[in-house]
Amino acid sequence: MNTSVILSYAFMYFVLFVAVPFVFVMFVMTCIKFFRADPDEAHHEMKLKPVLFDEESFNFFKSLKTVVEGKYDVCCNVPLDTVFDMDQHDADLNHECRLDYVLIDHDSSEVKMVISDAGKQINSPMKKLFGKFNIGFIEMNQHKQWDPQSLKQALAV
Repeated sequence: MNTSVILSYAFMYFVLFVAVPFVFVMFVMTCIKFFRADPDEAHHEMKLKPVLFDEESFNFFKSLKTVVEGKYDVCCNVPLDTVFDMDQHDADLNHECRLDYVLIDHDSSEVKMVISDAGKQINSPMKKLFGKFNIGFIEMNQHKQWDPQSLKQALAV
């Protein structure tokens, strides 16, 4: 047989048994991917919370704002990696750690004090960390009565 005839048959069988099935499989996979319903979107609808704080936390927040008398800004639920300059590995590890209340100086934008719920287990290492940077760290239980005078004295220091 002639070489051109053999090459023609080889090309024909290549197209018939390799190229056409490949194109068909890619078309089917694309259709499956395109028309498939995303399970995350179907089951996880995003809703707006009716209120940001529960009533006790909101009352604590309002009384805290009156204690600082406009000298400090109060930020709530601040991620730890926002307060500290960390490398990417530490930031990924500590991104879920949140600080309940952070008091920021109005004039210099420095973190002056952190107030946290006393019921959390992570507060002991946090106290040491903030003490290392000379930032006040107060553990308070929002569900109990707290003394505004002691907080004013801690802010004065």
